[in-house]
Amino acid sequence: MKTIKTLFWLIILALIGTLVYQNQPYFLTIPLLNFDLKVPGWSWALPPLQNIAYFGICFVLGLILAGIKGLVAVFGLKRQLKKTNTSIAGLQKEIESLKTELDVFKHDPYIKKEIENKAALDGNLPENNPGLGSDA
Repeated sequence: MKTIKTLFWLIILALIGTLVYQNQPYFLTIPLLNFDLKVPGWSWALPPLQNIAYFGICFVLGLILAGIKGLVAVFGLKRQLKKTNTSIAGLQKEIESLKTELDVFKHDPYIKKEIENKAALDGNLPENNPGLGSDA
């Protein structure tokens, strides 16, 4: 798969190189770009650069903006993951405390006798329900 990806990117770069090579007169011209905001004294001219430099600058700025957006998403997901893990740890502690409380509740002889009496009255003997009143 790595070889296929490398081959794919080489083909893309070759096509872009061919596009630039076939259109050299356009990419190598040096236009003068002016910004005129129609306010007296507020006009600005970019330094003369070749068209290919403008394309490169815009491409790099696009990569930077996409990278920043990706980093913001990653940091947000890491924060959410940390919050979720903290919540899970708290719930695990609560489960453990409830289990120990249940064990104490089950092994209390007075409560155990009450459960057996209630089961006998209902017709459910502890032998039929191993979870009620047995130490199995």
